[in-house]
Formats: sequence, structure tokens, C-alpha cells
Amino acid sequence: MESRVVLFSYDPDMERVCAASMRSCYSAHPSYDLYSYSSEKAHELEGERPLDDQRVRSLLRKALELDHLDIFEHALLTFDLQHVSRACTHQLVRHRLASFSQQSQRYVRITRSRGYITPPSIGFDVKIPVQIRGANLEMTFEDMMDATTQMEEGLLGMGIKAEDARYVRPNAAATNIVTSMNPRQLMHVLALRCASDAQWEIRDLAWAMFACAKLVAPNIFETLPPAKTSLELQERIGKLDAAVKEAQPAFAASSKGELAEIPMSQVGLEHTVRAFVRKLR
Repeated sequence: MESRVVLFSYDPDMERVCAASMRSCYSAHPSYDLYSYSSEKAHELEGERPLDDQRVRSLLRKALELDHLDIFEHALLTFDLQHVSRACTHQLVRHRLASFSQQSQRYVRITRSRGYITPPSIGFDVKIPVQIRGANLEMTFEDMMDATTQMEEGLLGMGIKAEDARYVRPNAAATNIVTSMNPRQLMHVLALRCASDAQWEIRDLAWAMFACAKLVAPNIFETLPPAKTSLELQERIGKLDAAVKEAQPAFAASSKGELAEIPMSQVGLEHTVRAFVRKLR
């Protein structure tokens, strides 16, 4: 069972854009002038310093300290979440300020190759007694998933419309979903879904999304607010930082359009999630 998180679209200048937006609230100069101000244009903006890396980092940290979070709405990150369960996406779409486009169960027929997501707590050999029309049977989770697949295929074979045949498909059915959100909303999602009491699948995906965001915007996604009071969360973020640091050289050396993978095995997830970021320039 393997899921994939791919960050394939994002603003490469999101940190500079957000920093310029932050500074413009307290400056006599407009945001674009601040954004464009560099060391080559020194002294062009009275009372301002060029937005070098250190200045950007300082402004973003100040915004986070002051809860000046509106500035983090001026960028967008788009993730492709592959081979995740419908149970997981039902949770994800509750974050209504994000945007979603999900694989249709009406137009994409279920096949055994697409499969299902099996919770780690349910062993492959665990048999559950079930009674079907008076017959006592023992079925594993995989048996039940296979039965629903056969039922859907059978209904389709009888000419039942796909929109009705899909009613037998369970929450475990694998799907794909695209989600876009601004950094502020993503920080909110991560704060909730990276928590130890979050459901295991969406928690694993959230940590992979966190890793991707860290790689492209390390100052915005340096940490999460709940980590201030959680040693467990601090420790996990430390492991994530190590994984992102390991991926940085390959990402920097990759060509435009290539995917760089962040090694997630050291983060301690419940199931295999591979995290990728597409190089945009």
C-alpha cells in the first residue's frame, strides 16, 4: 500500500511576495516596489532595505510572531494526492477554504488493480464471522473488498448505470484528488492533521505535504503553532527537517520539470507515503 504526494505547482517567489506584502503594511512604498527592491537598486526607496534572503526571513518570522497571517494568503500551492482512500478525502474536503478536484467514481470504473487502502490495524489474515442469508462465513478485509469489486462489476455487466453501481463501493476504495490552498490555509490544515490524534491516513499525508512545503518555503513552514507546547511534535518536526535537508541538494540540482523526492521513511509514518516536489525553474 503506497500513497504519493506531489507538489507540482506553487509560487517560487512566495516567500518574497509574502514578505513584501508584510512590509507594505508599514511602509510608505507599495508592495511591488518593495518586492522589486534589490541591492542593485540600493537607496532607491527611502527608509527601506533591499529584500535579501535575511530580510525576507526576518519579515516572515515577525509576521508569524504577530499573527499577521493575512500576508500568507498571497500565494498558492497545488498538491496531487494519489492512491488515497475515500475515507481520507471525506476528511480533507472539510477544509472548505481549499479547492478540490477529485477523481469521479461515476466515470472511473473500479478495478482490482486500483485497489483499496487497508488500515494498518487490520491484518491480512484476520477473519471476521459474517452471516449472509443464514450462511455462516469467515471473511478477511481483502475478501470483503474483493466481493464489493465483483458486485460492482456484476451490476455494470447487467447494464446498471455506473452512477448507481458505485453505491457498493466502500470508503476504503482508492482515489486521487487535487487540492490547492494558500500558505495560511495549509498551515491551518497541517496544525490539525499532523497532530497525534488525527486519523492515521490523513496524518501521514499531512506530514508529506508539510515536507513538500518546507522544501519550497522553509521560512513560512519552519514549524507549526502547536509545536510550542508539544515535545512530541517538536521531535517529529526535527525528523522532517532532516528529511528535507537530505532532499535539498537533489532538488537544487534538478532541472525544470523534474521531480525531487523527499525521503519520508525516517519520519515514522503509519504507511508508505512518497513525497515529491516538481522543480519549476
